[in-house]
Amino acid sequence: MPLQPTPPAPWLRGLTERRCSRRGLLRAALGAAALAPLAACSVPGARKPVPGTAAEIAAAVGDFWTGRKKKGRLSFANYTQYIDTDPGDQSRHPTLEAFTRETGIKVSYDEVIDDSASWFGKIQPEFASGQGIGYDLMVLGGDSYLPKYIELGYLAPLDHARLPHFARYGGAAFKNSSFDRGNVYTVPWQSGMTGIGYDPAKVGRKITSWQDLLDPKLHGKVGMWNDAVQLGNVALLAVGVDPETSTHADWRKAAAWLRKQRDAGLVRSYSTTTYQSSLQRGDLYASLVYSGDVFQANRSGSRLEFVIPEEGGLLWTDNLCIPSTAAHPVDALTYMDYAYRPEVAARISETVQFVCPVPDAQPVIARDAAAATGERRSLLGSLSSSPLVFPTKADEAKLRHLRVLDETEEKQWNALFEPIYQS
Repeated sequence: MPLQPTPPAPWLRGLTERRCSRRGLLRAALGAAALAPLAACSVPGARKPVPGTAAEIAAAVGDFWTGRKKKGRLSFANYTQYIDTDPGDQSRHPTLEAFTRETGIKVSYDEVIDDSASWFGKIQPEFASGQGIGYDLMVLGGDSYLPKYIELGYLAPLDHARLPHFARYGGAAFKNSSFDRGNVYTVPWQSGMTGIGYDPAKVGRKITSWQDLLDPKLHGKVGMWNDAVQLGNVALLAVGVDPETSTHADWRKAAAWLRKQRDAGLVRSYSTTTYQSSLQRGDLYASLVYSGDVFQANRSGSRLEFVIPEEGGLLWTDNLCIPSTAAHPVDALTYMDYAYRPEVAARISETVQFVCPVPDAQPVIARDAAAATGERRSLLGSLSSSPLVFPTKADEAKLRHLRVLDETEEKQWNALFEPIYQS
């Protein structure tokens, strides 16, 4: 019989179920429902000059932060189940409670973000009218919406003089992303990798390359995604191109690679929501996956493997940002830096189980594992030793960032890659 995953313990809940659910909602939202938010970005005069030089950035930081003081309050908007919880009481968030005890800043924490498109559509009118959105800190995905926030002046430039823990403990691989060079507006909240997940018992050999997904022996057993962004970027890697520096000619080459795969009958399905269960059941032998999918599946009893192909994989981040209308920005910045303490990052990772952007959290989790018992000891031991949570230097060297697209490029990109899975 196909393997049926067992329900996870309270501290196991979330990684892929949250990510797949959130990504799945985003895919749906990028249809007709997302057109209105995107159209708002095209309003003449809506954009503001984005500081580019070091002097311009320093001036913008000074203009925003001069005279700002801590007020003892913080309103934090996040995705569902995307922070640490008390194993005995899922409504409690120990790191937030500790933050309040240490700083005196009271935190109002709301899990109100479902996906990038609907969140942008909800708060964009308030930004456009100059009103506050009711939050001082929010988590934004590193997708096509984040550059729009920056272009429209909706995010506060960060005062890095007040972020010493980020400077010291933030992993180099997670800094200086393609959508925010120099982390002017964002710091990573959690991260992850996109690569290939496969069942070695079904495939019968090691998978090491994107070209392995063209193997005729995998006819009808490959899973790909109905997501033009991720699909196009991994196809660029497959044809030997770094997505960040790719050209329109490269995109056409990548689309041709995907059509070849599709027309050969290799792909069983294009889906962002069913691939993990299909891998576990054996309906798929190999699939495009997030790194956490494999970690969680194996914790549930599967024997899958995750590989960053030799041509490279994708590194993505969800990010902490301060709205430019924030009423308590100093309090928000204080929490941003607090989250980069290794002991705090460890507590958060122990619950959410994403790739941790603070490498020094690894020995903290290892110590927690040594002090724990039973299933929790097993989980924390797996977390602290897993390259799916703490990538090796060799893995990091193979990771690439998503291509950032302007509005014109986005239309060209979608015209090439959406028909791959829509036809």
